[in-house]
Amino acid sequence: MSASADPAGQPVALVIQRRIADDGFAAFVRWNGEVGEVLKAWPGFLSQEVVPPQPPAHVDWVTIVRFASPAAARAWLQSEARAKLIGEVQRYFVGSEDVHILPDSGVQRDSAVSAVISFKVPEGLEDAFLKWQQRIQAAEAEFKGFLRHKIERPIPGLHDEWIVILSFDSDASLNAWLDSPVRQTLLSEGERFNAGMNVKRASYGFNFWFPSGKTQSPEQGPDFIWKSNLIVLLVLYPVVYLWGIFVSGPLIDSHGVPVWLSLFVGNLVSTQLLGWWLVPAAFKALDWWIAPKAAVSRQIAGYALLAVLYAASMGLYALLLAWHWGR
Repeated sequence: MSASADPAGQPVALVIQRRIADDGFAAFVRWNGEVGEVLKAWPGFLSQEVVPPQPPAHVDWVTIVRFASPAAARAWLQSEARAKLIGEVQRYFVGSEDVHILPDSGVQRDSAVSAVISFKVPEGLEDAFLKWQQRIQAAEAEFKGFLRHKIERPIPGLHDEWIVILSFDSDASLNAWLDSPVRQTLLSEGERFNAGMNVKRASYGFNFWFPSGKTQSPEQGPDFIWKSNLIVLLVLYPVVYLWGIFVSGPLIDSHGVPVWLSLFVGNLVSTQLLGWWLVPAAFKALDWWIAPKAAVSRQIAGYALLAVLYAASMGLYALLLAWHWGR
């Protein structure tokens, strides 16, 4: 466990968690590309990474934006440019966004799962809070899968809360600790610190706040948007035609349901399937290809794989149509 000093002249990671409505999934992906283009010209901007949700355990989108200093991050958060961009997709937001700015020491995604816990510590009780956190860390270390417990002090002008970054090796391990009687007892002991406590879960580890020696994550621009749209098309096309042949045609359209209503039902079902399961799974499977700095051979392999999958999908659709009309 550690408590960092004010990193006024050091790089910071701006971490934003927000929930997006299912019908805004594709729009939000494209929007993040637009944000990346604007950020490229922003003073102090280093890199941007977007982590899609992994339902059902993790339903929030996580955006990680690295800046050369807290001042640069603060200027972006308060800028008219960001406010204008937010206005373009705010209709898809479910609830408010959760924002943290923390010292950053290089980005490295890992397979851990984490919880970001914020506390509003009353003035004068800082030492008592740290001693209480030491007892909590000692208890956490006894649980299977515990990886790290890191404390970040409030940073004037950025956030007033104390932030604890807690990581375990899996959802099961994290849940075992969060739901344990041991933790509940410790929370009762520190009740005076819990009035403003907020717990946010994330489907990624926090190695990007620890020395890693790894390269920074790539920026997102037109190449990312193009590849993202191709991936969405890859899963959208079969969902639409399979729904039309096996569900919409025989079960909805044949019963005299108006086209406008049938189309709405089809889109409602397809966006749910895409947003919750299919597109996140496709992004995860093709993560090796999305990165713009991937080797040329890997880029070619990705495009070749998509071409084969597109062809197979269209061929299957043609066969299904021939079978359907030949009955």
